[in-house]
Amino acid sequence: MSERLRQLILLLRSHLLGFDAKALFPALSEAEWNELYELALSHGVQGFAYEGAYRLGLKLPDGLRKIWRAKMVNDVRRYFEIRNECVYLVEKLESNGIKPVILKGFSVSRFYPFPELRLMGDMDILVDEDFYQAALMLEEAGYRARKEVAVHHIEFTNDKFLLELHRMPLTPAGYKDYDRLVAMVNFTELMNRCRFFDLNAISMLGLGEDDFIHLNFVHILKHLFHDRVVLRNFCDIVVLFNSIRREDWQGYYDMFVDCGLEKHFSGLVSFLVFEFGLPHELVNGIKLLDKAEADDFAAAVFSVTSVKEGANQYYSSLSFKGVLKMLFLYLEAAGRDTLIKYPYCRKFILLRPVGFIHAYVDYAGELLKKLVGRQNEK
Repeated sequence: MSERLRQLILLLRSHLLGFDAKALFPALSEAEWNELYELALSHGVQGFAYEGAYRLGLKLPDGLRKIWRAKMVNDVRRYFEIRNECVYLVEKLESNGIKPVILKGFSVSRFYPFPELRLMGDMDILVDEDFYQAALMLEEAGYRARKEVAVHHIEFTNDKFLLELHRMPLTPAGYKDYDRLVAMVNFTELMNRCRFFDLNAISMLGLGEDDFIHLNFVHILKHLFHDRVVLRNFCDIVVLFNSIRREDWQGYYDMFVDCGLEKHFSGLVSFLVFEFGLPHELVNGIKLLDKAEADDFAAAVFSVTSVKEGANQYYSSLSFKGVLKMLFLYLEAAGRDTLIKYPYCRKFILLRPVGFIHAYVDYAGELLKKLVGRQNEK
């Protein structure tokens, strides 16, 4: 890892874990501080880093300090704008008998020292069998569906806000071992275990603690496969470990081992122990890599020099043949009643002919989920 990245992690440790890193932090020139700021921006952790520097009593160059603070204030303002919009939409869905569950950013932000510093880009809402009714409710609220429709969610926007409406918390990514891990999530049981949590004096429905940990681990592992990990992903895991303290993680470790993901999981946790300084007692039951292996893991993870480069690698890694194979399997399972059963699908197809592929995949994915559920019951 670069020296600048290590310095950024020291600032994050200061804010997230209360680590006094002042003696380890070198004196930086104005140019070096500017590099550090740009790096924090690229990893989505500028608010945490600023607070870390403030806590350590580090003196930032005057011009950069004003820019950095202004950026943080703007991010906090945006956080509350998105939060208020999310509350409005949740109340609208609930008033129509729909059970929305908050995922990702807002849900994890409650574990941070200052939730409003967790950078927000969009809203993520999970619903169960009322997926298409929820989509119609969003349209009534002034949102419109974007072109990009994945197997497990639809993106909506009203020009000011971006929202992902999820029908599943996770989706296969085309990697056998990773997909086995995804398949271990029982969606029905997960929904039944959801609990209300308080965020800035507002009550919202979120995942149960064990499910929350599981899904965040799986989410970051997906990023590891795609080589587009940012430090914000690691920060989420750090605050989870630090807040949801378990006496033993052996069961989780065994689950990753069974899926052939032992080194990925061990590498992730080892990185948090050796670089972030996560206390060993918080990771009981997890086999750690040695320091040299952990360094190799970190070097591989952060070999991508920018988020944009990582995203390009991700999209170029998608197999068109694999997508087509999945599509034909879904078409076979779906039959011909998609347009009859789901008015939203019918409307979507009429608006955008290319949308019929996404609509079929969406509907067929739901059918397969139910078929798998019935098979498990047998």
